[in-house]
Amino acid sequence: MANKLVLKKIFGDEKKRFIILTDMENEPDDSQTMVKLLLYSNEIDIEGLIAVTSCWLKDDVYPESIVSRIQAFGIVRSNLMKHASGWPTTDYLLSITGGGQTGFGMEAVGEGKSTRGSEIIIQALLKDDPRPIYFSINAGANTLAQALYDMRNRLDKDTLQVCLSKIRVFDDSGQDNAGAWINQEFPEVFYVRNSPQVYSLNGPDLNMGPQPWKPLNQFEWAEENVRRRHGILGELFPQRIIRFKGTGVPAGVVMLMYWFMDGGGTTGVLHVLNNGLNVPSEITWGGWGGRFKDVKRKIFAGESPQAAQDPEYAKNNAGAANSSIDESAYEWSNMYGCAADTWFDEDEKILYENNIFAPLWRFRKDILFDFQARMDWCVKEYCEANHHPIAKLYEDDGERAIMKAAVVKGTEYDVDASSSEDPDGDSLNFRWWIYSEAGTCKKTPLLKNEKSAVVTVSIPENAQSGDTIHLILEVFDNNEIVSLKSYRRIILEVE
Repeated sequence: MANKLVLKKIFGDEKKRFIILTDMENEPDDSQTMVKLLLYSNEIDIEGLIAVTSCWLKDDVYPESIVSRIQAFGIVRSNLMKHASGWPTTDYLLSITGGGQTGFGMEAVGEGKSTRGSEIIIQALLKDDPRPIYFSINAGANTLAQALYDMRNRLDKDTLQVCLSKIRVFDDSGQDNAGAWINQEFPEVFYVRNSPQVYSLNGPDLNMGPQPWKPLNQFEWAEENVRRRHGILGELFPQRIIRFKGTGVPAGVVMLMYWFMDGGGTTGVLHVLNNGLNVPSEITWGGWGGRFKDVKRKIFAGESPQAAQDPEYAKNNAGAANSSIDESAYEWSNMYGCAADTWFDEDEKILYENNIFAPLWRFRKDILFDFQARMDWCVKEYCEANHHPIAKLYEDDGERAIMKAAVVKGTEYDVDASSSEDPDGDSLNFRWWIYSEAGTCKKTPLLKNEKSAVVTVSIPENAQSGDTIHLILEVFDNNEIVSLKSYRRIILEVE
């Protein structure tokens, strides 16, 4: 008979503090991200909603576009409360909303250039709260740069260091030169520059990666599951329509086409969700926000896929996709970049090997279905919608906590999730798998009965002391509306 794991909680189900910098009205993807953020606002401690500039929107900011979605959220909030607790009030969200720098890049930063947005950041960092703040920068970073500029001038050294230690930046590809300045001036600040993986949530182009919206396309899926009859918040989820500039377009003719949903910014929101899988402080572990390397390096704004995977390319070619971003005045080398996964898509029978987009593609269907269910919560009664299963290990309480257990090489262990339950009374499915890239064990353990409630894990004979193995549990329901999934992550450490 196999052994039983002795589990220890290492990360509890704690809300993460969060600030978003977004170039609203640059194009529709930032408005899409804002709708999604509000739909997950019961899972996050939002402390700043800041409209900023970028290389795509250089001379104005539109906080009113955030306000309109907060107001729409306020209309559906009472219905959302029928399905889950913890939703912030509209008054609170409006109190932390504002505009940032109205100019582009570091030219808009300096003495006397403080903004409502930069002050929101400073107030959040000065709070008597030891938890870090995760910054999702979906545009330019110069409003964060202004906050850092002002704090360095206003605060004593010790207070400044406390504030700096709380900052966790997730930068959507770099959309001005302020990220380079921040990395140069404050190298201790935790800084991920996410490119190109950031575009792979539903892209980086139409028909790339898994297609969970089939038989519909992305445009049709959004119309049916978000924009039509899902309340005013859904109506404010715009379609991404862009101008087609390909060859063969007659002179004077404007051709429009739809593009993939979300662009890049939504991954910064998904990264901080508590779902039993994500651990945003552990960037090499992977999850709904992607997976990153633990090696710091110089990453240019708008970095290309080649530069992300080939350091020589980055060194020789810079990799900057947008020539309007000039980072030449700064020297920096303290950013974390994207990592690749190997993943087999069981639905479409495709193997993606060492693929920079696979860390998000592997969760694309789960994320899409989760969004669909939350949109239903805006308008439907509890009995008309679906809700997440409760994934339990052995007979624990189902807290979405990350667990750890010591194991011995050459030994088998049974892990039991049979006490899991579904709030809607749906039958449950189980799937266990090893996230090889997240661990350090060179040989993947053997799993027996990986699609049942109880799995047997065989620790390799040649595992080394200190090796880690990430065992992932997925529990998903059989529901005719949409299937929802819950996770648990167990880190097995070889003694």
